[in-house]
Amino acid sequence: MMKPFNHTQQDGLARIIQALENGGCLNQAILDYVDAALFSPEPDRLATFLAGDTDSQRDSLLDLIFYPDQAVQIDLEPLLEAARFSEQDKEQMLDRLMARPIHARVNMPDGKQLARIRVPDFIKSQYLARLNISWQIDPHVAAAIEKGLPAATRPIVKVRLRNTGICTGSGRQVFLCRFFQRMMHSEPDYLACLDLVLSLLETAGKGAEVYDLLVEHKRSLFRSLQQARRFETRLGRSNMETLMLQGVRAPHVSPDALMHHMRLIDLICLRIFGNIESIELPVDAPVRQVSDWDTAEAAIQSLLS
Repeated sequence: MMKPFNHTQQDGLARIIQALENGGCLNQAILDYVDAALFSPEPDRLATFLAGDTDSQRDSLLDLIFYPDQAVQIDLEPLLEAARFSEQDKEQMLDRLMARPIHARVNMPDGKQLARIRVPDFIKSQYLARLNISWQIDPHVAAAIEKGLPAATRPIVKVRLRNTGICTGSGRQVFLCRFFQRMMHSEPDYLACLDLVLSLLETAGKGAEVYDLLVEHKRSLFRSLQQARRFETRLGRSNMETLMLQGVRAPHVSPDALMHHMRLIDLICLRIFGNIESIELPVDAPVRQVSDWDTAEAAIQSLLS
């Protein structure tokens, strides 16, 4: 027998059902996928395909269409945080979704209805799994977010934490609290810094020191930067066809992007730890140290430039 949901949890169930009913919207990226992998995406042909019997290609397309985007997650976040779903609650939520027929509109990017379909059970299951409703934020981290960020930014940040499902041991808890207390939310790269930190914490061992993770990642970026610059030098002396015949691989990331990520790491380290790990760069201009500027704010401005 199912345990009854409390009022907040009932609201959560209703809002997830509503999100599924309204979640079938095509965008240009999905239409490009249809065009490349399936067929020319004329509306009539798309509608017939979506209304057809289950097959793997249709299922793959539905999986793309019914994906909780950021707007949905931000809207649900305050309710999910308040509901505090347990793993058992999550299982009961899935049972309730499976037992209820859900019909959803599928719209074109301009909002015009393309089709109306019954949402398959596998979509309900994957949609709920992606919402990660049983994850609960650490109380100390939540308090730091409430104190350090404006109301409009808080759910955006909490959605990012929920999507990683990050577990906060003592070291991570202290770091994240300092991040939300010391990083300037008004900085243009604030969310990029958070994404970088979370990606490192997501793959690191529980006992890893965050500063060491940042420094090691900066060194890895620096090695990639050296390789990218060597490739650009060789490309200037030859052509791509010749380099490919020689087995030379083009870098996946541009030098500008690598430098940008290194600056993000310097910004995080300076704000939170008050220190920047220097790496000798083989460039014409000498490497500048934090001490080259009169104040930390001057160093920050240089990193952002």
